Amino acid sequence: MLRATLKSLLSRKLRLVLSGVAIILGVLFVSSATVLTDSLSDRFERLFQTVNADVAVQVQAADPASQQAQPPLLTEADLDRLAAVPGVASVSGDASATGVIPFRAADGKAVPSQAPQLGIGLADTGDDDALLQVAQGRVPAADDEVALTRLTAEQAGVTVGDRLRVYVSSTYETSEYEVVGLLEYSGGRATLGGETLVAFTVAQAQQLFYGETGVFGAAQLTADAGIADNELKRLVAAEVPTGFEAVTGAELADQQASQFTQLLTFVNWFFLGFALIALLVGMFLIFNTFNILVAQRSRELALLRALGASWTQVTSTVLIEALVVGLIAATLGLAAGVGVAAGLQYVAVSALSLPAGGLIVSPTAVLASYLVGVLMTVVAALVPAIRASSVPPIAAMRDVVRPDRSLTALTITGAVVTAIGAVGLALGLAGVPGVTAIALGGGVLLSMIGVALLSPALTRPIAGTVGRLVSWGTASGLGRRNTLRNPRRTAVTAAALMIGVTLVSTIAVIGASLKATTTDLVENGLGAEIIILTNGQQLPTGREGFDPQRLDEVADLDGVTGTLAYHLAVLTADGRPNQIVSATDLSQAGSMFAFEIEQGRLDAGDGEAVVDVNTAQTNGWALGDDVVVDMPRGGERSYEIVGIYRTALTAGLILPRSQVQYLAGPLAYQGFVATTPDADVARIVAQTEELMADYPLVTVGDRSSFVQQQNQLVDILLNIFYVLLALAVLVAFIGIINTLVLSIYERTRELGLLRAVGMSRRQIRRMVRVESLLMAVFGCLLGVGLGVALGLSASYAMRSQDVLSVVSVPYGQLAGFVVAAALAGVVAAWWPAWRASRLNVLQAIAYE
Repeated sequence: MLRATLKSLLSRKLRLVLSGVAIILGVLFVSSATVLTDSLSDRFERLFQTVNADVAVQVQAADPASQQAQPPLLTEADLDRLAAVPGVASVSGDASATGVIPFRAADGKAVPSQAPQLGIGLADTGDDDALLQVAQGRVPAADDEVALTRLTAEQAGVTVGDRLRVYVSSTYETSEYEVVGLLEYSGGRATLGGETLVAFTVAQAQQLFYGETGVFGAAQLTADAGIADNELKRLVAAEVPTGFEAVTGAELADQQASQFTQLLTFVNWFFLGFALIALLVGMFLIFNTFNILVAQRSRELALLRALGASWTQVTSTVLIEALVVGLIAATLGLAAGVGVAAGLQYVAVSALSLPAGGLIVSPTAVLASYLVGVLMTVVAALVPAIRASSVPPIAAMRDVVRPDRSLTALTITGAVVTAIGAVGLALGLAGVPGVTAIALGGGVLLSMIGVALLSPALTRPIAGTVGRLVSWGTASGLGRRNTLRNPRRTAVTAAALMIGVTLVSTIAVIGASLKATTTDLVENGLGAEIIILTNGQQLPTGREGFDPQRLDEVADLDGVTGTLAYHLAVLTADGRPNQIVSATDLSQAGSMFAFEIEQGRLDAGDGEAVVDVNTAQTNGWALGDDVVVDMPRGGERSYEIVGIYRTALTAGLILPRSQVQYLAGPLAYQGFVATTPDADVARIVAQTEELMADYPLVTVGDRSSFVQQQNQLVDILLNIFYVLLALAVLVAFIGIINTLVLSIYERTRELGLLRAVGMSRRQIRRMVRVESLLMAVFGCLLGVGLGVALGLSASYAMRSQDVLSVVSVPYGQLAGFVVAAALAGVVAAWWPAWRASRLNVLQAIAYE
C-alpha cells in the first residue's frame, strides 16, 4: 500500500503542487516573522551589550524618570561615597536626557526621528577606547557649544563651525549653539540605532536637564581586577542613595534591549495572525484538492478495496499523500521564509546601523513551520481521506455515478452555525464582561464557517445570476453550467476567497466610518477653526507640547475670537493605570467640544472634576464620587465628580485649569483657536506657526488639514492590513487555478468531444475563463456581504460607545473589490484555459 501510495503521488505531481503553494506561502509568513524577530532581538541585545561593555555596575533611578516630575539626582558627594567603596575602580556621573531635538539648518524645521533624540554631557577624557569618539573638531568647552554625532549633523544639515538651534524638553525652550565637533561610535559607526545625539559640556547639560550643576541622573562604576560585577553590586548596595538602585552592566543591557524585544514580539504575533489567516485559506484549497482527487480516483480506490485493502489502509493512503505534500511545502516555505527574513534584516540593519550578527533560525522557528504546515495539510485532507475509504468495491467493476447528496442538511447546519456566530458577535460587541474577546473571536469565526457551509445552497442563485450577466454564446453558457453543476466544489473554492475578502471588507467599512466620523466631528462638532497638535513619541505627561501663554499671543491676532489650551496626561486614577486626565478652561471647553451634560454641571472648581459617560461606566464612577488621582506633582489628590458629559471629541477626567500645576510639566498638549466667519484662516495658521516655531513637536493646521491628517493615518493602517491580507487573497486565487486544472483533468474526454463537434480553441478558453470569473465573483460577493455585515455590526457598536458618530459603507471601494476579483479571476484562468485548449482531440476522446 505504501508503494502504491507513493506511485499515486508521483503520478499527480502537477495536481498537488498548486495546493502545496498555499502552505508554502503560509509557512513563509510564519518562518520569516519568527526568524526576523529572533535575529533582530539578538542584534539589539548585542548593541546594548556593546554600549554597556565598560560598565560593571550602574546606579540609576529606581522608577522611570518619565513618571516623575522631579526625579532623584546624585550629587558629587554621592559619587565620592560610591568611589570609596572597596572594589570600585572608578565612578563617572551621567548627565543625559531624551527630548533634545535639533533643527534643520535649511528650513528651520525639527529633525524628524522615530528613534530616541538624546542629549548628553560630554567631557574630554582622552580615552581612545571610549564608546563615543571625536571624528572631527573637538568636544564642547563652553556653554554655547555642542558636538553632534555624524548622523545627527547629516540630518540637520550642519558641520563644524555652523550654528544649530536645539530644543530641550526639560527647559521647554529652544536655544542656538555653535557646532564644534562631530562624533562617532567605536568602529566608525555614525549611529547605534538611528538616534540623534547632541553633546553639551557637562555643566551645561546638568543645568539644562536638572536645573542645577554638580548633579547627575546616574553613575557608572568600574570594578577592580578580580571583582565580579555581581559582587561589586553587592558591595555598593549600602551606599546607594534613596530612590536609586544598582544594576550590573548585563542587567542594564537586558533592560534597554527589552523595550525593543517587546516591540518585536508584538510585531511577530501580528504577522503570525495574518499567516494563520493565509493558512486557513490554504486549508480550503487542500480540502478541495484532495476532495477532487478522491472523486477522480474512485475506481482506483474501489479496486484497492476489491483487492482486500481495508478502509483504514485507503484512508491512510490519502493522509500519507497529504503528509508528503505538507512536509515538502513546509520545507520550501521555511527556506523561503529564511530568505525573506535575511533580506528584511539587511534593510533594517542598514537603516539602524545595528552591530554585526548572523541570521538566527531557532528550533522554535523550524518546529513551528513544520508543525503548522504539516498539521494543517493533514487536517484539511482528513475528510477527503475518510470519504475515500467509503468508495464501495463494486465501483471498480463498472462505472458508477454517485449522485450528489442533498444540500438540505448542510444548509440547515450552516444556518445554525451562522446564527450562533451572530449571537457571539452580539455578546462581544455589547461588551459583556468576561466574554468579550472570546465572543468576538468565536463569533467572527463561526460566522465565516456558517456562511461557508451555506455557500453551496447560494451557488445557483448568486453565481447563476452573475453567470447570466456574462454568458453570451455557447461557450459562455457552458462555462456557467459547468460552474453550477457541482455547487459543493464551486462553494469550497469560493469560500477560500470569501475569508480574505470578508476581512478586507470589514476593515474597509470600519475605516470608512472612522474617516466619516472624523470629518463629521471636526466640521460639525468642533467649535474651532484652527487646531494645534503635539506629535509626541511617548504618552503625554505635560512635558511635550507648547507654552499655553503663546495662545494669549494668538488670541491677539486679527480674526481670532477665542483660544483654548488643553493639557493632557495619562495617569493612575483610583488605582487604575492608563487613565486619561486633562486640565483646561471648562467654561470654554463646553462650547468648543459641543459637550452634552448628562448629569450635574461643567463648572468644576478646585477639588472637582467632570468625566465622560463611557469612562464613568467603565470605571463604575457616579455623580458625587471621589476619584483619587496620582499626580506627578503633589502626590495623590482627590477630586469629586460634579458632572458627567457626552462628546466624541474628548474623553476621560477633566480637571480645572488650575490643576495643571500638579502635572509633570506645564506644556499644553493641544490648542484650539476659534475665528470669525470672515477671517483669513490661512494667514492666522501661518502666524500661529511662527509663534509655535520654538516647539518642534507641534503642528498647526485648519480643519481641512486636520481631517486630512487624521484620515491619512487611517489610510496608512488600512493599507497595512490590505497588503497583509493580500496573501490570503493570493492563496485563494491559487485555489481557483488548482480547481480549474483538476477540473480539466476530470473533463478531459468531455473537452475532447467538444473539440470534436466543432468548438474552437478560443471558445474552450472562453468557457474556462467564465468558470473562473464566476467562482471569483461568487466568492468576492460572499466576502463583501459578510464583511459589510461584520463591519456594520462593529461600527454600530462603536457608535453606541461614542467612538463613532457616523457609520459609513464605502460602496465604491466594495464595488472595486468585486471588479478586481473578476479581473483576477480572468487572469487566474489563463493557464488552465490554455491547457484545456491544447488537449489532443483524439487522445482526449480516448481518455479514461
